[in-house]
Amino acid sequence: MEQEVFKQYLGQMQALCSRSEKCRTDIQKKLQQKEISSEDVNNILQALENDGFIDEVRYTKAYVHDKSRLQGWGPRKISGMLKMKGIPQEIIESALSQLDEESLVTRLKEALNKKDKTIKDTDPVKRHARLVRLGISKGYNYWQVLKVLEILKNEN
Repeated sequence: MEQEVFKQYLGQMQALCSRSEKCRTDIQKKLQQKEISSEDVNNILQALENDGFIDEVRYTKAYVHDKSRLQGWGPRKISGMLKMKGIPQEIIESALSQLDEESLVTRLKEALNKKDKTIKDTDPVKRHARLVRLGISKGYNYWQVLKVLEILKNEN
């Protein structure tokens, strides 16, 4: 690749990374869409990492924070999505350890409470099953969901 073209693509990716956190996989996909050779993609990725535009640890922490707080995702869903992006397991575990158990329970409680109000079915078994499915689909494990449902039941 010509040096001028390389600098152009590097500048585009730097601008993209400065707007929001990106991981290697995000940038790699963008560059592959532009049909750039894998050697040039690796060179651009290396330059972005060296200049601090890409940082997997920083990206993972931001991702965990955003998905947990803004979307209400649980640890299992966040972990799965980060694995799909090729983030190493140690980095994922470190970022997930920063999550506050109490706030996770609060967010799950809010989501289940909100869903419970929209369920028209009066059969308690079906209602319970739907709430459990919702909690699991949000990325919480079965036992966390049951614990929160028990808390909600005792509050009502």
